Amino acid sequence: MYYGAYVLDKIAKEIGRRLGLSLRQVRFFCNWEVKDALLKDKYDANKLNERYNFSLIYTDSVHRPVVYIGKAAQEFLDRSTFVEQKVKKVEKLFGICASPGRAKGRVSIIETVDDLKKMKKGDVMLSETTYPALVPAMKLASAIVTNVGGLTCHAAIVSRELKIPCVVGTKIATKVLRDGDLVEVDATRGIVKKI
Repeated sequence: MYYGAYVLDKIAKEIGRRLGLSLRQVRFFCNWEVKDALLKDKYDANKLNERYNFSLIYTDSVHRPVVYIGKAAQEFLDRSTFVEQKVKKVEKLFGICASPGRAKGRVSIIETVDDLKKMKKGDVMLSETTYPALVPAMKLASAIVTNVGGLTCHAAIVSRELKIPCVVGTKIATKVLRDGDLVEVDATRGIVKKI
């Protein structure tokens, strides 16, 4: 992965040298624009600068990329449903079973290494996602619940190794549950319920 990034950086620098653009500008080319820029000298440096200031690429329903720049990008975000909305009160969450089993316990939201000190043995660990530095908290957990992830994510693999129930991909667990809430995790069915 790192070698690939290294090579791409070298290629981007060479494209910039040939076109008289900065590396920053080259990084804001869409992949389908590079060929025309190199072969036909067809590109708009001002548009690349605008993309740097504020832009997004969205893949539509038929997997075509659409580029929004500046005000159009902000308007798209404002009307989009995937931008975080205020979450209503939820009693039951659904996700993917990453490691089967059942557990009850108090919620402990662990997002960073600084949060490790609040984790107690038997707590249900909640996190957006997990990574190796959070393993000490995972070892204390009676169950693990994450907002994101699938069967091969870090939380899933570690929970199976530790034989701890785990539900991943709930999307909103850390947004609707708080530290100290009592929950029941039925990981086999992918359900987390506030009790």
